[in-house]
Amino acid sequence: MSLRWKIALALATITLIATASIGVASYRASRAALYESVDDSIVQVVSELGRGRRGGLPRRGPLSGFEAQVLSESGAVLETTFASPAPVSTDAAELAGRAGTSVLETVDVDGRSYRVQTIGTEGGAVQVARPLDEAERVLLQLRNRTILITAAVAAVAALVGLWLAGRVTASLRRLTAAAEHVGTTGRLDTSVGGDGVGASPDEVGRLTLAFDRMLVALARSQEQQRRLVQDAGHELRTPLTSLRTNIDTLRRHPELGGGDRADIVADLQAEAEELTHLVDEIVTVASGDVVDEPRASVDLVELATDVAVRAERRSGRRVSVSGDVAIVVAQRAAVQRAISCLVDNAIKFDHGDGEIEVTVSGTTVTVADRGPGIPDDELPLVFDRFHRAESARSAPGSGLGLAIVRAVAQRHGGDAFAANRDGGGAAVGFRLGDQPG
Repeated sequence: MSLRWKIALALATITLIATASIGVASYRASRAALYESVDDSIVQVVSELGRGRRGGLPRRGPLSGFEAQVLSESGAVLETTFASPAPVSTDAAELAGRAGTSVLETVDVDGRSYRVQTIGTEGGAVQVARPLDEAERVLLQLRNRTILITAAVAAVAALVGLWLAGRVTASLRRLTAAAEHVGTTGRLDTSVGGDGVGASPDEVGRLTLAFDRMLVALARSQEQQRRLVQDAGHELRTPLTSLRTNIDTLRRHPELGGGDRADIVADLQAEAEELTHLVDEIVTVASGDVVDEPRASVDLVELATDVAVRAERRSGRRVSVSGDVAIVVAQRAAVQRAISCLVDNAIKFDHGDGEIEVTVSGTTVTVADRGPGIPDDELPLVFDRFHRAESARSAPGSGLGLAIVRAVAQRHGGDAFAANRDGGGAAVGFRLGDQPG
């Protein structure tokens, strides 16, 4: 059973129970009021009989519409207006001879129900009865009307519930259809109308809007992955082509002298190292390396110093670090990788013999060099994946280092920046977001 029908059935059931409860309560109240009215009329007739009776029962007069009978002290029927004497209950017979006592009860006489009041007298008792036909007829009509009204209200409630459920579940049905479409086709360019314009502010409306935003985010992520694969394939093609060319040269010319062979082997080793570095950076960008690393208190100056020592040992260039102790809460390996990318980038483009300057100020790390700098029109693009300026096409590298820097900074609530230095060179760095107090 669909959710729509479940809601309609639940609303109809609740309405049926509520209406039936009200009908039963109304029926009982009406029955009690009718019986009370009958009892009052009997009491009034009894009062009139007490004032005007001399000897036996009157023929009619005050008994019009009523019946009566006289009981002996033993409870036997002495006189009656019934076609045949009405049965005398045990309670009524016990009142005979006990003046001032009375009892009201319902008695069946020849298949008809009567409301009977028995009044004890000194010599026996008097019974006055009124048939309940009219009251029962009214109660029967009331029962039938109550049943019809209850059924009609339940039916209307079911229809209203079906309409309301259709309105409420319309967005859910669209969500289900969209999810099934995505699951079947794998396409994320599906919308369920959650553009925020005219969307209902309830939970279903917010779910629709959130689902649409999720699909947009997934589509954007899918597009980024597609671009990453395409760009990675393009970047990997160059070193692989060089490797294949050198290997073919060695295979076709086994007579190459030691010097030429050594040059080719050295070239192969350099290309293999470049390829390894490129693959590492692609994996880092694609998988979000160390995203799950727990955050801890780290000293940015200490991290920068460790990176500088390793860079000096690897490149032979002087790398200086300046700044006061700067304790931040961050992912140590990720931030260290970002600083390393900045230093490696500076060493790659600064071909002079001056030192690479690393400056730490609060949550900001800046790496400055005296290389050729960055063309002004390239400054907004240097942190894009695989972006390489025209002047840097021949330089080694993948164009992913600065993209990693920005990703790390943004993961910590900050961002990356780049600018040209006065006197030549570039200053590239990142700042982390606000730190917990």
